[in-house]
Amino acid sequence: MIKTSRVRRHNLTALDAACVGLLLAYFLHFALLALGAGFREDEMMNLYRYWFAGASKSIEANLCFWSTFYRPAGTLYYLPLYHFFSLNPLPYRIVQVSILAATIPIFFYLARLLSGSRAVAFLITLAMCYHGQMASLVFVGSFIYDVLCGFFYFVALTYYVYTRETGLALRPAQLAIFLALYVCALNSKEMAVSLPLIVFIYEALKCPRLRDRSDFVRQNWRAAIPAFVAALVTCIYIYGKLSGPHSLANLEAYHPVYSWHRFTLTNAHFMNDLFYDSASRIGRWVLFGWPVVFFYAFRRRDRLLQLMAFWVVITPLPLAFIPSRGGPMLYIVLFGWATIFARLVSDLIALAGKVTALSGPRTATLSTFATGAVAVAFAVFTNWQNQRFDTTRALLNSEEKSLHVIQAFRSLALHPEPGSRILLRPEKRFYQNGYYPLFVASLVWNDHSLRIYVEGEQRLDEREIAEISYVISFTEFQAKLVRAPKPDHT
Repeated sequence: MIKTSRVRRHNLTALDAACVGLLLAYFLHFALLALGAGFREDEMMNLYRYWFAGASKSIEANLCFWSTFYRPAGTLYYLPLYHFFSLNPLPYRIVQVSILAATIPIFFYLARLLSGSRAVAFLITLAMCYHGQMASLVFVGSFIYDVLCGFFYFVALTYYVYTRETGLALRPAQLAIFLALYVCALNSKEMAVSLPLIVFIYEALKCPRLRDRSDFVRQNWRAAIPAFVAALVTCIYIYGKLSGPHSLANLEAYHPVYSWHRFTLTNAHFMNDLFYDSASRIGRWVLFGWPVVFFYAFRRRDRLLQLMAFWVVITPLPLAFIPSRGGPMLYIVLFGWATIFARLVSDLIALAGKVTALSGPRTATLSTFATGAVAVAFAVFTNWQNQRFDTTRALLNSEEKSLHVIQAFRSLALHPEPGSRILLRPEKRFYQNGYYPLFVASLVWNDHSLRIYVEGEQRLDEREIAEISYVISFTEFQAKLVRAPKPDHT
């Protein structure tokens, strides 16, 4: 067992619980509107993918995390909800909002462990609760992968940091728990691959500084074992995901281009999203600000800032070389910038206390009121930006179409015979994915034996056309049964 030179123990108090309660109320101020959201096209595709594969194959994919099965953790969310609630969107939205809410105390406790400051932890968590450019995390069901990935990523990191801050290395059982949480994050979304490197840097910054390099390695090598094991898991994961014809990397939207231009362009886009700027002015400036963050962190000898300086460079890497992403995909990245912001605010408040020559209780009072003022100002700013972009209304309106289509198919009150062949004939295309009607119809009827075709998407020969039992024409709001089997009077 390895003991470190610095041990932190944080027993949460009633004041900590009150802070978390206030943060949850702040989050729900924005999030409760999401309970009225519906489904988007891509969410119908996601649900259909797991429904078509079936529970056993989906569960197997969670165990074989290196397979090219698409984000298998999604099946743990979609299939139980579909089994019990079919296509009623409310339970889906309740679960998604609940997962985000459950992550808030995780943020707070992780920040407390790393910073040792309640005020810093409160500001970090406040920034993580809601970001207007990441509103899709709350209001769009298809971003459940980012929600799940963030949840498991931060739970794994918090569990690891909590164990290590007691001064002991992870025992085999604890390492197994950490790896299981990490695999769940990987199964949720690919951006979790940065965790082993973050853990390794955390350990490197945590280790005591020894003059003799051999002593340093001999006394601290065991602390790096979890990071190396997690890195091995990552290598297996990456090799499996990049191999085979069904790899996401084969799709243009996920095909990486390893160039400095792509790296700077995507990171500038990230920064513009984080700072609510769409004119590409802030992003490139922040790229040049990275050395400043590193200089300040190491000049100040602040282990938290040092870790976050690496964090804001490393965590965007899984997204930095693919076509531009932003918004909800920056959920993990945001934690680093939120921590830097909170620590800088804390340092400025401490500096103000020194300048004004306050001491004792007055310094604590100044810190409390100044932190509260910054928190209120930040919350007001976030609310203003959210209203300025009007993202909530736009996201909610975009999810009504699927509810209309679901209701249109249900209005037929049709129960096709098992094994029937059904042709869907759109009167006018109002959707993007050509197989979208297939997804909706399959999920409405919930019968794997049906063979459903969409006119214009599949080529049918004369035999297949002759075997069509039902022909259904439809629009967004209405479905009509054009042809059905003649009733058997025998």
